[in-house]
Amino acid sequence: MSPETLLEVFIILFIGMGPVKVLLVYMELTHGLDTSVRTQMARRVVTVAGSVAIGLFALGAFIQQLLHFSIGALTIAGGLILLLLGLKMVLGSAGGGGSEHPQKDPMSLATSPLAIPLMLNPIGIVALITFSSTDLVIEEIVAILASIAVILLIDYIVLSSAERLGRFFSPATVEVLEKVLGILLAALAIELMLSGLADALGIGTGA
Repeated sequence: MSPETLLEVFIILFIGMGPVKVLLVYMELTHGLDTSVRTQMARRVVTVAGSVAIGLFALGAFIQQLLHFSIGALTIAGGLILLLLGLKMVLGSAGGGGSEHPQKDPMSLATSPLAIPLMLNPIGIVALITFSSTDLVIEEIVAILASIAVILLIDYIVLSSAERLGRFFSPATVEVLEKVLGILLAALAIELMLSGLADALGIGTGA
């Protein structure tokens, strides 16, 4: 795998597994919690997302063949889920400031929605299953696994620093930024669905 290809794979996985999409929601859900609980949640988020990611990379091709779905169909489904998530971020807590969250177990929130589908989002899921369905040599497999490990380490460092980062943002600011992120996620979701539809219909695949 050339350095350029490795960088491209890393960027795709970082978009699909990085901390950008999860950080603001994590800061909102963990606001006011003890540091020990925050640490446990950060560890749970990274552990769950990492375990699912490795599982998809190892078994994605088998799952695809077993359930008989195409990458295009998976991409459309992933885009739809991402769109619903983005819309919920924009509209779901309007006027409520996330009032539904205190009744939930923090560890449950760490699993969903934080680990799945925020940290390991539909883009990452599609990418991992695509990689799994590709004939790879051992060096490429090691490179992808190393990229996953590095990204998970970055995720943990960022989430572990969220309490310090939160000192620079008021809860109202975090909520506004979350809604802006929701709009961007919705736009990304539509792009993902259009890409999946083009793939499913064979548009742009021929010369």
